Amino acid sequence: MKIIIPMMSIAVSTIIFADTVNLGEIAVTDTYKNNTGFIGDSNMSNGVQSFTKKSIEILGTQANMNPYSVIQYSPSVNFTPVDPAGSNEPSYHDPIRIRGKSQSGPGGVFMVDGMPISSNPGGGKEIIDMENVASIDLFKGYVPIEKNLGFSSLIGKVDINLLDPSETFGGTFSQSLGSDNFMRTFLRLDSGKIGDVSAFGSFSYLSNDKNKGEGDLERTNAMLGLNYEPSDKLKAKFFAIHNSDDHHNYYNLSYAQATALGINYNKDFATTHPTASNDVDYYDWNKQSFDTTVLMGEVEYKPTSKDTITLKPYYKKDNGDYWFSKFDATATKQRVMNWRIDHDLYGATLEYDHEFSEALKTKVGYWYHKQLPPGPPTDQIKYRVVNGALVFDGYGILADSDYHVLQAPFAEVSGNMGKFNYSAGLQYQSFKLGAIDSYTGTNSSTSQNYDTALATSTYDSWASVDAKTFHTLIPSLYLGYEFTPTTTGYIDYSRTYGFDVNLFPTYVSNRATFVAQNVTLQQLWNNLDLETSDNIDIGVKTKVGEITINPNVFVSFVKNKQANIYDPVYGVNYPANVGDALGYGAELSAYGNITDNLSFLAGLSYNKYNFTQDFQSSSSATVQTDGKQLPDAPKYMAKATLSYNLGDWILTPSVRYTSSRWGDVANTQKIDGFTIIDFDVAYDMGKLLGSKNTMLNLTITNLTDEEYIATINAADNFLAATGTASTYQTGAPLGVYCGINMKF
Repeated sequence: MKIIIPMMSIAVSTIIFADTVNLGEIAVTDTYKNNTGFIGDSNMSNGVQSFTKKSIEILGTQANMNPYSVIQYSPSVNFTPVDPAGSNEPSYHDPIRIRGKSQSGPGGVFMVDGMPISSNPGGGKEIIDMENVASIDLFKGYVPIEKNLGFSSLIGKVDINLLDPSETFGGTFSQSLGSDNFMRTFLRLDSGKIGDVSAFGSFSYLSNDKNKGEGDLERTNAMLGLNYEPSDKLKAKFFAIHNSDDHHNYYNLSYAQATALGINYNKDFATTHPTASNDVDYYDWNKQSFDTTVLMGEVEYKPTSKDTITLKPYYKKDNGDYWFSKFDATATKQRVMNWRIDHDLYGATLEYDHEFSEALKTKVGYWYHKQLPPGPPTDQIKYRVVNGALVFDGYGILADSDYHVLQAPFAEVSGNMGKFNYSAGLQYQSFKLGAIDSYTGTNSSTSQNYDTALATSTYDSWASVDAKTFHTLIPSLYLGYEFTPTTTGYIDYSRTYGFDVNLFPTYVSNRATFVAQNVTLQQLWNNLDLETSDNIDIGVKTKVGEITINPNVFVSFVKNKQANIYDPVYGVNYPANVGDALGYGAELSAYGNITDNLSFLAGLSYNKYNFTQDFQSSSSATVQTDGKQLPDAPKYMAKATLSYNLGDWILTPSVRYTSSRWGDVANTQKIDGFTIIDFDVAYDMGKLLGSKNTMLNLTITNLTDEEYIATINAADNFLAATGTASTYQTGAPLGVYCGINMKF
């Protein structure tokens, strides 16, 4: 859709300009068809990529609910969902790696408007409909201090910038249908500006059968947004979100099965009710169900043109169940587990910005964040299968945990001096792990009620610990130099952090072994340390016509990485923060408009990420891990997408190549690489049925029906000691989807 505004003249009277400015003819084009690029050239660090509304609309796939589906076209981002909706990953982690790294602990990768509301395990991973998003910022090596928030930032951050309520009345309606009974409906209504207030409300519903086996996915999102702007000095925002997610999981293959995809590609959980006592692989005993509510706000006050005070409070409540099957501690009989999750998080950032001059801008602030476990788990019920029915078998884990609390004052100076621009920030972080009162080892409760079970079970001093606090400096530095008006070089540095919470469940699962060695959890807990990564990028960003080319090299020095080691002092195996790792590589990003009708986005990357030492796995054995690539971290990736406007048609082919990966740190389980091709065709129908603009689209995913392994479920410390088997999940087959999007 194109709106032509006739030629006009505007008189601008300022100290600098006193002439009449002829703006000529201004063309305003619908987002989907205009010639803006996939990546926005923002004022942030050149190492940061900002994905535009065009990227979101074209690359967001038919599900349009996962920001990772968009940023996966950036170099070094490996996102391989199991489900075509991009949402059917395990409850306990996000299926995303950035520069080879995976997230650590119960911290999510994405933020919303700079607020760290995502967490793991649990629901709420796809709580934002992409129609409600203005842009997505990807921070990889360099993370500014005001974005370096949440329980973990180790692999970087993805910041979702919400689309504010429109100042004019209108709405959006979209409907999609496709393979495996896929169906998604989205509706958004904007009130327009009424006095000082504008608002929107949106609702979406998504349902989809699994692409193999029995089971389905059902998700609803509801969102409310309010803007209040009584003056140029004061504005406030408020957002409320509710998400409901129910879906069945996909089966995990063994390595032997994963190497024979021709036979096992469609292998899944049993569809008939089991009768054998130890048969737990029934599809309806492997599922998730969560309800998540999020409240967010932002108040910005500008007492002067040089000063800004910003307050951002946030709250998230998550409640649900994650059902899965597993072997018990004897590895002879299997159990069905119900991981019951009921937790919340809340916090706020307060920031004051003052501009002394173009060369000196300052920022000071304070961040406070509090979140309740799980992470580690506190409530896992065991069930035996007896004559095809689940029978309560006590608790696998029963504990009462305090909140984790993170807080940090921070400060930053930045500015532009001639051809130089710079930013230097520092955050002093206090990271407190909550105390854990465990009842697992001696619990005798017959109640499935959590509070009753705690009240009727015996405190376990062996597996209980006090709170532990880490104090860490989190610096960041960026320096850019403008060689020419179209070429800038830069170097940046920042420290990111994370913490894996595997020690407590490992101790509980192997409690008898630790007690036999007279080792308490507190003894091991005292030696924990915060994992940190010092990241350096050096790059150049240059424009050739309308095309931006951004090559860069990077290195990460990771300390205190958790590894499952054998400790000769205690004579036991456990997860300890004793590992050092090295990550380095190179990236090339290119994007822009080749012609008025043809835009593109492309990325190439090489990533090496490995431990820098071997680990003792028993009193007499060592696993050779030094220099070997960590699991599920491809060395090479290439991706590209083209968008071609041909009259009222928009043709968008996309391709992603992922090289081979390893399923273990000893590099004995190799998984082949794969190439995925998608194709999207959109047609502009203009003002159909009273709409301002209507688009029809046809999307084909995995066009060649490639059979491949999408997700490898393996910790970075796998086989450093325990020998626990990695598991593998297949990717989605060819899918065909069609949809209509109407803007009113």
